[in-house]
Amino acid sequence: MISWMKHGRRTQEATAPQVLQQILWLSGPAGSGKTAIMGTIADECDEEGLLAAGFFFSSFAGHSDRSSKHFFVTTLVYQLAQHDRITGYSDEVSVALDRDPLIFKRDLQAQVDALILTPLRNVSGRSDRRGWPQLFLVDGLDECVGDEQSTQGTGRGKGEVHQEILSVLVRASDDPAFPFHIIIASRPERAIEGYFSSLPKGVIKRVFLDSKYSPEADMELYARAMLSQIGMECGLPENWSFRAGQAVGTEDVPRYWAKEASGQFVYVATVIRYVQSGPGTPYERLEHVLNWRQSDSSKPFSALDALYSGILRTSPDPILAVKWIGAVLKYVDYEEGAWYITTVQEASPGEAQHLLGPLSSLIRIVNEDGEPNFSFYHKSLSDFLEDSQRSGDLHLTEDEVNSFQASRYSAVLKNKGPLVPLPANRTLDAFMTEFFTYFTFPHVFPPAHNYPQDASEVEWWLAHQHVAIAAPEGVVQAFVLVHGKCCWYACRRSCKVWRKPILRFAKADGWRVPTVLETLRDRCKHIPWGSADPREVCLGELLGPPSYISRSRADRLRLLEQERTRGLRT
Repeated sequence: MISWMKHGRRTQEATAPQVLQQILWLSGPAGSGKTAIMGTIADECDEEGLLAAGFFFSSFAGHSDRSSKHFFVTTLVYQLAQHDRITGYSDEVSVALDRDPLIFKRDLQAQVDALILTPLRNVSGRSDRRGWPQLFLVDGLDECVGDEQSTQGTGRGKGEVHQEILSVLVRASDDPAFPFHIIIASRPERAIEGYFSSLPKGVIKRVFLDSKYSPEADMELYARAMLSQIGMECGLPENWSFRAGQAVGTEDVPRYWAKEASGQFVYVATVIRYVQSGPGTPYERLEHVLNWRQSDSSKPFSALDALYSGILRTSPDPILAVKWIGAVLKYVDYEEGAWYITTVQEASPGEAQHLLGPLSSLIRIVNEDGEPNFSFYHKSLSDFLEDSQRSGDLHLTEDEVNSFQASRYSAVLKNKGPLVPLPANRTLDAFMTEFFTYFTFPHVFPPAHNYPQDASEVEWWLAHQHVAIAAPEGVVQAFVLVHGKCCWYACRRSCKVWRKPILRFAKADGWRVPTVLETLRDRCKHIPWGSADPREVCLGELLGPPSYISRSRADRLRLLEQERTRGLRT
């Protein structure tokens, strides 16, 4: 791939004009080593001064900035501006930002035009482009999430966002001002495959990681080197793995693993992590791994599934551990917010370590300083848990995970505070800021309000609303959700327990509250929190502080005007 970047090639289609291939698409199934390859390319090109910029998407990184398109162009621009060899580029970017301070609020194409293509066009004659870096890297495109849904219900799906990113990259590569090659790595998901298939033949180079690339030799070499390192670090005999392999009829463990992996590098990487850090001695851990045999070798992920199942069952309560993992993955920023997630989900001190500590080859729960810090090693773990055919009795439905999460939030509400001590460097206000933000998420709140509660618990929750920026939104959300399953002729007890304290609180705080007629309308036909139809007045305009009411109304009227303008154009 580096050779392709350095030399490139033009298509040799007799029926089409020659086209310089500037884009390479590296694809393959989960765990086939795409990110490892991209990391190696990034390291080698960076050392040679060939890497212009790169973005590694990851839905498992624990940071929203790694899974969102909103940080994509900004990251590339920042990295590009660090290259002194592109004389004047950073100055041109500064000019563009001064000209349009809101550029990062605009769509990706506008950002690329203003911050990459136009500055490159303006500096093209100031330095020799042959001395510029040559490569853009985009890894894990399939892990970029869709746009967030607004209160009006608008937003773009994951596939649409993937195609939007591909579109701006292809358009950039077509521009004479853009001299860089681009390597994009992703799983062959439908939207991505569909977009590339729609391009003229020969525009991109495709590389699919399958058996013809002989990954077994590389995996065997890696496993052999790592087992040797583990043996040296632990003072084991040189052939220590040979003895463990003989016990189960496998003399050459590295070769056996490479064949079992079926081209999935993640399998070998995970077994090595387990042998390095699982419970017991390295020899015992190796024996465990070798005894976790695949049940059906005809299935493509059977070896990986047997490995994940075996490791998860080393937890003292595998089902509760899976509930924890599922709940952690509900949070976008689960790495930075690990202290909060641990505090809100623990029913007793040390529960996270007790359940997840044995799973250190799959998930990291503390950082180097011993502070909570969730980090998953590979997305294939989530794929395994979500597929009931693969995970079997370890599979939990989304409702089961939501119910677990809701039970822990309800326990905090009933206790009027976390059930475990706060970390030494965190305050109750900091905890309540997060609690207020997440408690009224739809997947948490509807089951949560069904747990026995009384008005004093709701009043405790409301008393802390001042610490959260989005507090009015959370209160309105609770007001709507708790009424969701009430009949027109009678509200459920839980609705009364919640709505009466909210209305008392709102009146005392000078908020606008629904009128008698609006309340009657809500009884007969529930007024939603938000709607995709800007003609519909929602509860965001009927309940809340004056500033929140004004902003909600202004947003709706702006969308209504946009809809009217579009209608006039058509």
